[in-house]
Amino acid sequence: MIKYSLVMRGEPRHPERPKRAFASAQCIKTLSLEEVARHIRAHGCAYSTGDFIAITKMLAEATAKLLKEGYQVELDDLGKFYITLGCEGVESMEAFQPDRHIKEVRVNWAPGEAFGNMREGVNFEESLKRHTERKLLRAERNGDSILEL
Repeated sequence: MIKYSLVMRGEPRHPERPKRAFASAQCIKTLSLEEVARHIRAHGCAYSTGDFIAITKMLAEATAKLLKEGYQVELDDLGKFYITLGCEGVESMEAFQPDRHIKEVRVNWAPGEAFGNMREGVNFEESLKRHTERKLLRAERNGDSILEL
C-alpha cells in the first residue's frame, strides 16, 4: 500500500497559471540495511543477516570505486549505476579547467527489471496531511479525546 497526500503545485516558469493538485508519495519509515537483511532472511534466504550486510557493504564500496574509475555498473535486476557531471559552462573548450569548472559528480540509477512496472499491483491510500497527522499524534500522547484541526 502506497500512501500519498495531495499538494497544490504551480509551474515556476508560468506563475500566472493556476496551481494543480498532485499526489505526493508518503514514506511509512526508512528501513536500515539490517532491517532489510532481516526481512530477506525471514523470507527464505539461506544467508545470515550478517552475511547479507557484509556483502551489501562490499558491493556498495566496489560500485563506488568502479564508478570513480569510469565504469558503469549494471547489477542485473537491481539496475545500472552511472555518473553524470554538474559543470559550470565556459566560453571555449580551451578555457575549461576540470578542477575548477566541474562542480559535482552525481551518481544516477536506471532501474532494472525488478523495478519494471511499479504501478502494477499497487494500491493507493490518501494519507492525512502532515500537520494534521502531527496534531493527531500530539493529542494521542496527551490523552486528549477531542482534536481541533
